[in-house]
Amino acid sequence: MKHPSGLFGWVDLVTTDVDAAKNFYAGLLGWDFEDRPTPMGPAYTMCSIDGSTVAGIGPQPPGMAEQGVPSMWNSYVLVEDLDATCDAASAAGGAVVMPAMDIMTEGRMAMVADPSGAVVGLWQPLDHQGAEVFNVTGALTWNELETRDLGAALPFYAELFGWTYDDGDSPGYNVIQLAAKEGDDKSNGGAMAMPEGVPDELPNFWAVYFAVEDCEAAVESAVGLGGTNTVPMMEMGPGRFAGLEDPTGAFFFVGAFPSG
Repeated sequence: MKHPSGLFGWVDLVTTDVDAAKNFYAGLLGWDFEDRPTPMGPAYTMCSIDGSTVAGIGPQPPGMAEQGVPSMWNSYVLVEDLDATCDAASAAGGAVVMPAMDIMTEGRMAMVADPSGAVVGLWQPLDHQGAEVFNVTGALTWNELETRDLGAALPFYAELFGWTYDDGDSPGYNVIQLAAKEGDDKSNGGAMAMPEGVPDELPNFWAVYFAVEDCEAAVESAVGLGGTNTVPMMEMGPGRFAGLEDPTGAFFFVGAFPSG
């Protein structure tokens, strides 16, 4: 594996309108696209920056939109043995919501829910080893659990992936640590209690953050491209972030976080 097991190594968008999503993210994040055929029929789109793959886009399966399922970003944790990890998720109090499957020669995937109901993807890499770059403008920079039951969720992920947790800059914020991650920075995402005022019907979920140079400019650009600013811009340590919805209804964050 190119990246260590337990790392957030990939994100993809499942959307009601692939063309609208492409136009939006090309304008906002500067992505280029390569459509790759699949045996299932619709193409899967690889998104890249300067030739380095950063994310994927695929259409919703038939019937999902009619059932009211929104477009959404999915986060994937890389694992060495998908079947063993699925078994471990069930044993730790979670549930396998999408069984393990082969994705051509690219790898194997499954989706599991933690005990609080938040769903995360698992990816066992083969030809596709995950994103080729992180933490640069337009690329994935953070994954964050927002849940109403941290007490159930955090031990689950610790057992499943070997994660540990440190206190962040904000009270009650848990910074996920992965010892196997290369370099001095071992952070691998965050976990927090669902903010007050969030509608009860919104499920617990994993949010994705994409890096931008200027958060305020990114918000203005997103709105101009047909998106919606759903979480006002605010400070996070030395950086700034904001929550957005793309024109197809998928929620995500953008963040400008200085390095070093």
